[in-house]
Amino acid sequence: MRRSKWPFLPYKGKWQGSFSERQAMETLRNKVLEEQHNSDTKSVSMLVDCFRIYGSSPSFSGYSFMVQHLLHKNLHSHLPPILDHLEKSERIDVPEKFFVNLIQEYGKADMLQEAVNMFLRIPKFRCSPSALSLNSLLNILCRKNDGLVLIHDVLLKAPALNIRLEACSFRILIRALCRTGRVGFAIELFNIMQQLHEFMPDSGFYLLILRALCRYSTPDEVMKFLEDMWNAGVLPSTWEYNAVINLLVSKDRLNDAYSILTRMKIEGKRPDIISYTTILNGFILANNFSEAEEVFDEMLVLGIDLDVVTYNTYISGLCKQGEFGRAYRMVLGMEKAGCKPDTETFNTLIDGYTKDGEHVKVNEVMSEMLGKGYQGNSRTYAILIDGLLMEQKPAEAFQMLMETVSKGLIPNSATFNAVVCSLCQKNLLNKGIQVLEEMISHSIAPDDSLWEALLSAINLRREEMAVHLEEMILGGSRDRW
Repeated sequence: MRRSKWPFLPYKGKWQGSFSERQAMETLRNKVLEEQHNSDTKSVSMLVDCFRIYGSSPSFSGYSFMVQHLLHKNLHSHLPPILDHLEKSERIDVPEKFFVNLIQEYGKADMLQEAVNMFLRIPKFRCSPSALSLNSLLNILCRKNDGLVLIHDVLLKAPALNIRLEACSFRILIRALCRTGRVGFAIELFNIMQQLHEFMPDSGFYLLILRALCRYSTPDEVMKFLEDMWNAGVLPSTWEYNAVINLLVSKDRLNDAYSILTRMKIEGKRPDIISYTTILNGFILANNFSEAEEVFDEMLVLGIDLDVVTYNTYISGLCKQGEFGRAYRMVLGMEKAGCKPDTETFNTLIDGYTKDGEHVKVNEVMSEMLGKGYQGNSRTYAILIDGLLMEQKPAEAFQMLMETVSKGLIPNSATFNAVVCSLCQKNLLNKGIQVLEEMISHSIAPDDSLWEALLSAINLRREEMAVHLEEMILGGSRDRW
């Protein structure tokens, strides 16, 4: 008896198509699991075959699943055939989010050119790209130096895709320019943004550029941009003002730095401990101690809680003036005010007494520091070694340096160089070479003065040996006569 067939349906209902797609997707998932260890599997064939079983063509869900699978397995080289097939499947309109995710994945894999190519190819998939996909691409390109060179071409081709830059696009580009130190270009782009009259830059744009200017530009450029900010009604936060103050102080523009402090107070912003300490340090470095005293007194009047950095800065100023009694009393006052001194506090006192030749006081402070449980660091011993060199005691300095290194404390290169030079001047060549060996073992580069001192000591040693040999020869000759 001949078996009858089910009648062929001339069309599929919506429910039937949905059911077929679910079956095809289930089959595809199982097939992928079976072939997961086979990197030679033809992804397109697998996709098409799994859907053909149920009398349908691959759906967008199928393509998306295969792409995610290949990305998960880091099989980026297998993506082109799948994407080519999707491009030719005219009945599928691919959502832009699919390309955004794909561009981001290319970025994670450092496949920047592939990300650019994918972006430019979006219209071929019956999708209209927008600033969403452009910004995703810009974000990726701006993070890498290799990507920055690709941005120009992308921006030139964006208008052909009917994409207009948004405020977010400008922010991405300006941030990248600021990060790479191209602040002048960032300001140019910022000005173009304002001229378009479509975007009003918010305070974030100004602050972004101001921070970059403080890092890469001159005080004059910073002050000019700051004026532009004020004129635009944008006021920096205390954090940005501190960055400006730090730059001005580092360039010896102390009056300008103090004017910023005044401006902050006029704006109702309370300068913090960083603001004051930076200016205090600037005045002390410039030996302008009267101004430093005024700044310190102002901090006390305003009730600002002083931290150990501020105390150490002020104590260093007192030591520079030779006011060691006040400096020592300030250390005692720190403890009463609830601010514990640290090793650097004692280092500041030790350094001051050492430079003043007060060796008894140096020993007293050192004993007090150790007695209170503070351990000396590499700077502590560098100061003590420098003091011994000032007293023309290179052998003692050598001994302390070796002990310091044996404790795992490595002074800076200047201390090593100074010890070697001093030893060579006293004709202690063997000890000088020992120090040089320690420097090499700790990857510390000797400077030119060290090599000159060593060569001079070696030449002197040769001359002494020659004289000694000559005396021996002459003495032996006289004995024979």
